[in-house]
Amino acid sequence: MTDQVVKLARLALLLALATVIHTAEGLIPITVVWFRFGFANIIGLATLELFGFKDALVITLGRIVLGSFAFGLFGSPAFVLSIAGGLCAVLAMGLTYRFTAGVFSEIGISVVGAVVHNIAQLTVAYLLFIRNEAALVLLPLMLLTAAGTGFLNGLASRVFVKHFRTTAVNIPSSRSSECKRA
Repeated sequence: MTDQVVKLARLALLLALATVIHTAEGLIPITVVWFRFGFANIIGLATLELFGFKDALVITLGRIVLGSFAFGLFGSPAFVLSIAGGLCAVLAMGLTYRFTAGVFSEIGISVVGAVVHNIAQLTVAYLLFIRNEAALVLLPLMLLTAAGTGFLNGLASRVFVKHFRTTAVNIPSSRSSECKRA
């Protein structure tokens, strides 16, 4: 098989895994307003590390779209919030990854993504759906939980990437030129 076919197969596997995690997490009852662990972001961050920004963007948006179809939420307010949060988070993680080489580990990048995800979702919720400043009262709690889940997801991503690299061939070791170009 050519390298491109192998890469495509690996990305398809990552998309499937991210979609399953996203969908499974949607089955967990919400205990605190809007709180989810964001376990599927582990795969998005791992894709950023392994394959670069463009592929991480495709994986993130793909799992949100596929997950929304699984729950019948495509086009709903929940879908809009998920797309806004996911898009802003992957953009923030990609920029952090590219411009802070050696400063932030995957844990720091994950925390940045989680915090930006929550800020984006709350901003979109306020602008499109709520239009009440009282919603901003949730921001400190959301940022605190984002930092915690971002830390845990960053640790999990570190383990996932390490395992992926030991079991797969032709995966760049760290911050390769391909990842930096994205």
